[in-house]
Amino acid sequence: MITKVFKDEFKGHELFAVWEVDAAGNKVGAYPMVSLGRKKAAAITGHWDEFKQFAEEAREELKVKGK
Repeated sequence: MITKVFKDEFKGHELFAVWEVDAAGNKVGAYPMVSLGRKKAAAITGHWDEFKQFAEEAREELKVKGK
């Protein structure tokens, strides 16, 4: 799967959004895989080490499942 970050907007608020994209870099689907506003992004980066560990564990589990 290929993903790309876009800065989107919702109701006038800027969002950090991660989209699945095709080989040409075009968004796939109607919605991003994940999107965060500034408040949630700041909260996550305040716990960056824990978030990174969680993501690494998830990545390893997906490898085991062949995804």
